[in-house]
Amino acid sequence: MKHMTALLLAFALLLGAGAALADEATAPAIDFDIEEATFLTQVTELLVNTQAYLGKTVALEGMMDEYFYPATGVTYRTVYRNSPGCCGNDGYTGLEVIWDDPAATYPKKDEWVRAVGVLEQYEENDSPYLRLRLTSINVLDTRGLDFVTQ
Repeated sequence: MKHMTALLLAFALLLGAGAALADEATAPAIDFDIEEATFLTQVTELLVNTQAYLGKTVALEGMMDEYFYPATGVTYRTVYRNSPGCCGNDGYTGLEVIWDDPAATYPKKDEWVRAVGVLEQYEENDSPYLRLRLTSINVLDTRGLDFVTQ
């Protein structure tokens, strides 16, 4: 009986490990993971060398924000961090994020999130913009640095 219990337990563990591996296999590979220590530098890299990153899967952590632009009637959502700016520490560095489904829900403003998506460029009012077309966005319990300098 002990032998049968051990075999059943081993089988259950193998099934669980197989399910975990299947989940990892379905998650997209991340091509460019924006890290806390170089957040500002890596976001700038995307802006300066856009063509090299379009269509790539990008991940970043930061605060969730949203703002409504009355001229277009569109609500924009971003994952960002505060950074140095023109007048001291008033910078705002991050990426716009969007789901394919317009009815999708987003985390609340100021929640700390990890966003993963495919980088794309679009044009609005004759200006190019970057955004992540989300594959996932998760609220995290542990916050990183709200303010970054690199």
